Amino acid sequence: MGNYEHLPNIAQSGKPLEIIDPQPEVRKNAEIARDWEYSAEAAILYRMAVLFKDRLLDPVLLTDRRRLPDPVISFTNLRNFSTLATYRLTRNPQGLLYEITFNSDHYVEAGGKLAWRFGKWAQLETLLHEQVHLWQQNFGKDPVKPGRVYHNKEFVEKCESLGLHPKLGEGYHLKLANGAFEVLMRELGIEQPDLGRQPPDVDLDWFKWLLDFLGKKPKGRSSLTKWECPECGLKVRMGIKGNPKLQHDPYEKTVRGPVFLIRSEEKTAGRVIYQAPDELNDESPVEEYDQFDDPEEKISYNLIFSATVFILSVSIILFMFM
Repeated sequence: MGNYEHLPNIAQSGKPLEIIDPQPEVRKNAEIARDWEYSAEAAILYRMAVLFKDRLLDPVLLTDRRRLPDPVISFTNLRNFSTLATYRLTRNPQGLLYEITFNSDHYVEAGGKLAWRFGKWAQLETLLHEQVHLWQQNFGKDPVKPGRVYHNKEFVEKCESLGLHPKLGEGYHLKLANGAFEVLMRELGIEQPDLGRQPPDVDLDWFKWLLDFLGKKPKGRSSLTKWECPECGLKVRMGIKGNPKLQHDPYEKTVRGPVFLIRSEEKTAGRVIYQAPDELNDESPVEEYDQFDDPEEKISYNLIFSATVFILSVSIILFMFM
């Protein structure tokens, strides 16, 4: 026993703090939250994560270290279609470690339920891929540091030993998984995707190749509304749903009236008919636009014109009396 005489009495008589793992409670909450659209998916992925740990990642109980931690699984739109899922290297906003986040943009409606657009096999390849990150950060000899290569040599070698085939550095899978992963999938009755027409030995992502082949690759979307100048074709996107009544000044002199931006889908073939602002009606007089918009410029022009006429008149009179 060490010497604790320097510690306060309350510390000497106290008990060591117990380290509590919140993951089981987080998992339980996810599985029973029936009003959460991802509850069923979370339940399946949590069970598969435990199976992957027991069968592939940490199958032997060792006495010199703890077991591989179970992940915290979440779902959110990662704002990047190319990203299938991520493993968080640091604590999440709730202070939890080992978070694996699936990109909700890759879930689609199928039979009244949410389904991974690439299929169950690809979804579980993705889960195991992220769990290899979890393994590397806990037990690897070359764990990833923020800002460094995320899919380094150690990561790729571990994946290859399990049957996954990620590209060094970039991480996307070059071909369907085989080996231990394939054996486990066959035991579970999960069918392998048909990639019979995929070009052999080509450096490409088989996940996205499959979507292209099936014609299911989604187009890019924007939540902003596109507005356009009907005169020059200038296009802008704004987060305003209603009519902003924006005028494009450079072309108002040409058309001798206000030029308002319109929705791009409202543009008709040929000449666009402009409507007056709401406060004007058909009986309102049309304002004539002078060629000089600047009042000072107009005054200067009038003074020059008057002076020129005066000088000419005086010259004519003097010429007559000479």
